[in-house]
Amino acid sequence: MIIIEYLFPFNTEDGLCKNISSFNSLLSAHSDISIKNDKIIFKNSSYNYKISLDEVPNQHYSVFHVVFEISRATEKFRDMLKAIRKTVGVHLKKDDIQIIWDGIGFEWSKELYPRIYTIENSLRKLISKFMLINLGVGWHKSSVPQEVKTSIKTSNYKENHTILYELDFIQLAHFLFKPYSIKDINDLPSVISKMMDKKLSDIEKKEIENYIPKNNWDRYFNEVVACESEQLNSKWLRLYEIRIKVAHNKSLKEIDYNTGNELCDFLQPIIEDAISSLGKLEIPEEEREVISLNTMATINNSIKPFIENYQSFTLGLSETIQANQDIFSNLSNSMQPIQSILDTSHIDSFSIGSSLKDALDSIESTKGIILSGSSIGQWSNLTNNSIQLFSEASSSLKEIFEGIKISDSISGFLNLDNDLLNTNIDKE
Repeated sequence: MIIIEYLFPFNTEDGLCKNISSFNSLLSAHSDISIKNDKIIFKNSSYNYKISLDEVPNQHYSVFHVVFEISRATEKFRDMLKAIRKTVGVHLKKDDIQIIWDGIGFEWSKELYPRIYTIENSLRKLISKFMLINLGVGWHKSSVPQEVKTSIKTSNYKENHTILYELDFIQLAHFLFKPYSIKDINDLPSVISKMMDKKLSDIEKKEIENYIPKNNWDRYFNEVVACESEQLNSKWLRLYEIRIKVAHNKSLKEIDYNTGNELCDFLQPIIEDAISSLGKLEIPEEEREVISLNTMATINNSIKPFIENYQSFTLGLSETIQANQDIFSNLSNSMQPIQSILDTSHIDSFSIGSSLKDALDSIESTKGIILSGSSIGQWSNLTNNSIQLFSEASSSLKEIFEGIKISDSISGFLNLDNDLLNTNIDKE
């Protein structure tokens, strides 16, 4: 049984609707409405009708509690409700008419919620498979040292819990549609200036593209799934608005119900096509960690400065290594420069000193905790003073290796280190 309940408050000082009989007379003033006992007739269709009256103490108000019942909502029944609201609305402000139980919206929500639930978890499935296939098993844990894993486990920690279930509906969209650059965009002008006087090769064009912010859909799915990211994102955001109404028990209108179904009809096959296309995607090695870190920034925006500094620092460190091959000839992997330096630090001919080792260890441990997907509440505390770690690492790098050619990014952290020093002196 579908139930609709309204409250209609009338100011009795106006001499209107002081009792149930006068209220029924008001409704019957509509040419298509008549009332007989506990039935209301609208255009030859009869519906259950109940009415009660309450007086507001110390105020000149009569509140009519009206209940309509029907076994199945029809368009004619909805037209009757509109006619009643319009008839009563001549004498009441729109905000005064209160619907206290919307059985039609309840039925629509029950029908729509499973479809939205399916869409939301289909997108989680797409992102999970994308991360697993392209970044490997345990993509959000693989870089974490065992001692770090042990230290971050709590009673709420679940080893098999996927971090993507920490993302709500709108954050999932950020994973696909939020633009980011593979490399620090602040370094783009210097890269372009070096290429101005020559014809660019495909490799050089690709190098420049890595500095231009793009979202994951445009970067990886646009060529294999026939849907533009702007269209997909706008429909996802519209479905989000409807989802809020469904999930938070807000009034669901007919247009919301119809639009929600249309959006689900559009989105579901697009997401399924994207899932089917995963085997066709090729993710370059240097982009994989960037994807992981940006996913974590989607979960907790407070770590974004750390991620930006980390990417700028690692890029600068890679450029510094390439410019000083006489010093770093033993390094095995310039795409992971921090870990490569740490892995080589035990060789007698390549001593990096405790200050640089400690700074690099701290940077990698912080990154590892973030990529583990655990202790999310601690992330802001972990990254609050991260800029100092990059500054200390840059200073130690310059001090230990005399005559080293420092990249622009590393020089930027050196300048920050001087600023931090001056700030501390001023405080003293």
